[in-house]
Amino acid sequence: MSIEMDNLHPADGQNLASNLSNDQNNESYKLSENNDSKQDIVIEKKDYESFGFDVLIDEAKNLLNKYPVNQIRNHIEQIKDVFRQKIEHDENLKKEAFLADGGDVLDFKYENSYKSKFAMVYNDYKHQISIYHKENEKQEKANLVERLAIIDELKALYTEQNESNTQMFKSFRDLKTRWHNAGRIPASNAENVFKNYFFHLDNFYKYLDMNKELQSLDYQHNLEVRYSIIKRAEELVAEENVQKALNELQYLHRLWKEEAVPVIEEKREETWQLFKSLTNKIHDRKAILNERIKNEQNSNYEKKLEIINKIKEIASTANKKSHVELQKAIKEINDLRDSFLTVGRVPKDKNNKTWDAFKEATREFNHIKNDFYKTLKNEQQDNLKKKLALLEIAKEHKDSRDWNNSVKVIKKIQNDWKNIGHVPRKNSDKIWKEFKETCNQFFDRYKNRQNEFNEQFEQNLVLKTDLLNEFKTIQLPENKEEALNLLTSLNSKWNEIGKLPSNKTEINQEFTKLYNEKLKSLQLSQHQIQDFKLQTLIDQIISNKDSRTLDEEIRKTKKVIEDLEKEINQLDNNVSFFANADANSPLLKDVYKQIEEKRAKLTDAEVKLRTLYSVEF
Repeated sequence: MSIEMDNLHPADGQNLASNLSNDQNNESYKLSENNDSKQDIVIEKKDYESFGFDVLIDEAKNLLNKYPVNQIRNHIEQIKDVFRQKIEHDENLKKEAFLADGGDVLDFKYENSYKSKFAMVYNDYKHQISIYHKENEKQEKANLVERLAIIDELKALYTEQNESNTQMFKSFRDLKTRWHNAGRIPASNAENVFKNYFFHLDNFYKYLDMNKELQSLDYQHNLEVRYSIIKRAEELVAEENVQKALNELQYLHRLWKEEAVPVIEEKREETWQLFKSLTNKIHDRKAILNERIKNEQNSNYEKKLEIINKIKEIASTANKKSHVELQKAIKEINDLRDSFLTVGRVPKDKNNKTWDAFKEATREFNHIKNDFYKTLKNEQQDNLKKKLALLEIAKEHKDSRDWNNSVKVIKKIQNDWKNIGHVPRKNSDKIWKEFKETCNQFFDRYKNRQNEFNEQFEQNLVLKTDLLNEFKTIQLPENKEEALNLLTSLNSKWNEIGKLPSNKTEINQEFTKLYNEKLKSLQLSQHQIQDFKLQTLIDQIISNKDSRTLDEEIRKTKKVIEDLEKEINQLDNNVSFFANADANSPLLKDVYKQIEEKRAKLTDAEVKLRTLYSVEF
C-alpha cells in the first residue's frame, strides 16, 4: 500500500521511510511540497539592532536569496523597523551638528545613500511576495478541484462497493493520503468542502464497523503509523535546534490525528502516553531555551542602563568643559552610543522604555553641546571677515601679469584660508565657491601662459583626424567576434588621444556616428548590441577612472528602472479592469504584450545597474 506523509523531516536529514520496519508491505512515505501544513523553515534570529546600515541591507538581500519569500516577513519587517530607527537617529545627530555649526533649520537637508539601496531591496521583497500570493491563489483553486474529486471517490467507495476488501482498504488509504497532501483551498469554500469530506468519511467508518476484515486492516495500519511517529519523536528529543524540533512536533501531532486513528483498544492508551511523554520532553527543552534567552535579555537590559547612566554623567558636566574637553566628551558619547546599539535585545516590556531613556540622555547632552557652540558664533563672524579680506586680495591678483609675485601671493592666501577656521554655514559654501573660482581664474591664466594645453589639443585633433580617416577605410572582418574586438580597440584608441580644441569637438560626433553604423552592419541582435555598448562604456570608465560618468550612468539607469516599475504597476492595475473580458480580446492581449515588453526592459536595466555597481577602479 502507498502512504504519503508531507514534510516529515527527521533530525538527521533522513526520510521517515528509512525508520519504518521492513514488514510494512513496502509502504513508502513521500514528502509533499504543496501541503498546507508545510513545516516553517527555521531562520536564525539575529540582533538586527546591533548591525550597521550596510549589514542590514546585506541581511535583507540574504533572506530574499536564501529563503522562500513567504517565510521571511517577520525578519524583513524587523530589519525595516530597525533601519528606520537608525535613519531617524542618524538624521537627528546630523541635524543637531548642522545647527550647532550655525546652520539654519530651514536649510538642513538630510542625505543617506543607504536609504535608496534599502528601498530597492524592500521593493524587491514586496514584488516577490505579490507574485507568491498570486501563484498561491492559483494553487488553492487547483487544490479545491483535487479535494472535490477525492470526496466523490470516497463517496463512491462505500456506496458502490465494487472492490475487494483489500483493494477497498488500499483505495481508502490512498484517498486519505491524497486529502492530507492536497493543500490549502480558498477560504470561501473551506467550511463546506471539509464538512462534506468528514460527512462521507464518517459514513465510511460506519461501513467499516460492519466489515471486520476492513476494520482489522485499518487498525493494523494505523498502529504502524503511530510507531513510526513515536520513533521520529524520540529522534526529535535529541535535535539540537529546539525550534526546528517544535515545528516538526506540531506536524507530528497533526499526523497523529489524521493518520494514526483508530487503533486496537489495548494499544490506544499505551501508544498515546508514550507519544505524550516524548512531547513533554521536547517542550521542557523549549522552556530551558526561553529561560536562557530571558537571562540574556535581562543582562542586556542592565548593560544598557549602565551605558545610559554614563551618558547622563557626561552630560551633567558638559557645560563646564572647554572646546577640547567637549570634543573628547563627544567622542565618548559616540562610543557609548555605538556600544548601546550593539548590546542586543532587552525584554520586550522594557524595550521602548530603555530606548526612550537612551534618546533622552543623548538629547540632553546634545542640547548642552549646541548651546556651547552657539557661543562660538562671534568667532565665526571674525573668521568670515578674515576670509572676505583674503577674497579681496585674490580678486586684486586675478588679472595680474606679475606671474612670479602673484603666484606666491595666491598660494599663501590659499594656505591662510585653510588655517582660519569655520565661518557661519549659510556663508560657507558661497564664499568658498567665490574664492575658489577667483583663484582658479588666476591659475588658468598662469597655466595657459605658454599655450601648452592649446598645443596639445591641436595635436590631439590631428591624431583623431588621422584615426577617423583610417576608420572610414577599414573593412570589418566577417567573424563577428574579431569585428567587435577591432571596434573596441579603435574606440579605446580614440578615447586615449584626449581632449580637443573647444571649437573642434564635432569630430567626436562624426566618429560616434561612424562607429554606430559599423556596429549596426554586423547585424547583431538588439540584446547583443546593448551588451557590447555596455561593456565598451565600462571599459572606457575603468580606463579613464571616470567616476563622474559612472555616477551619471547609475543615476540614469535608476530613473529608467523607477519609470518602468511605475508603468508596469499601472498596466497591472489596468488588467484588473478586464476581469470578465474574453481572453482573446485584442485590447487585453495588447496590455499583456506591453507588460511583457516592459518587464524585459526592466530586466535589462537591472542587469545594467548591477554591472555598473560592480565597477571598481
